Amino acid sequence: MQRRLLGAELLRLREVTGLTQDEAAERIGKAGNKISRVESGKIGIDKTDLDALLELYEASEKDQLWCRELARLAKPKRGRPSSETTLYLGPRWFRAFRDLETDASEIMEVGTEIVPGILQTDSYIRAMFDAQGVDPADRIVEDTLRVRADRRELLTGENAARFGFVLSESALRRRIGDAAVMGEQLRHLAEVAMLPNVTLQVIPFDSRSYEHLSTNFTLFRFGHEVANDIVYLEMYSDAAYLDKPPETVRRYAELFGRLQVESRHLLEDVAVGYATGVSARS
Repeated sequence: MQRRLLGAELLRLREVTGLTQDEAAERIGKAGNKISRVESGKIGIDKTDLDALLELYEASEKDQLWCRELARLAKPKRGRPSSETTLYLGPRWFRAFRDLETDASEIMEVGTEIVPGILQTDSYIRAMFDAQGVDPADRIVEDTLRVRADRRELLTGENAARFGFVLSESALRRRIGDAAVMGEQLRHLAEVAMLPNVTLQVIPFDSRSYEHLSTNFTLFRFGHEVANDIVYLEMYSDAAYLDKPPETVRRYAELFGRLQVESRHLLEDVAVGYATGVSARS
């Protein structure tokens, strides 16, 4: 997975320069398919070639550090069982998530208690920070709003991925901010659910599927030749990425399928409830 992340980062940097894969390979004196195989995550890259590409792409210092860290982590570790479920932990968990989110052709997410980040409105985000006692003028709030705005564009951009969201009814009923904030948030969800590339469904309180809603997860699926799915699990202050064994990843895909139910009418009903001041379920 680290090779895939590195490949996605190098692909982004190359596209910024306007170079084709063949042009980049020729500039560093490598075979024509070298860049393609690195960007797809099929092979790794040694330090010399990585340095040459970073210089060719005029990568920023921050991007250079990130790419070199990914290259270091991508090196195979002696004695590690090949069938072990791969866990990648560390403070860069969110950047890794964004790389996967940008590269994926299909994204499936389960949310149990709050609305998933890519679906949150600015008011909802501010209300969450306010509940944590964070000053609304704090830089972290504005940075979060900016990043979420960028992520929301993935829903409607050119060649947008397919998105599937399954939410617990708790995510709709749990009040973040006041009724106006929740009403706006739920109306936004209803609008997103109408997009042709988005499926948004809700597990009602009375569903028999409640026992499977104890874990939030995101499943990334990719359209290129590196076809392995990746499961993202968020923890309190970290995250885990699972790409093997295949049986483990496949079980999450099967779980997502079982959780899908018809939902849009329920979403609209809850939104109307907040608008009329009736937020408790009848």
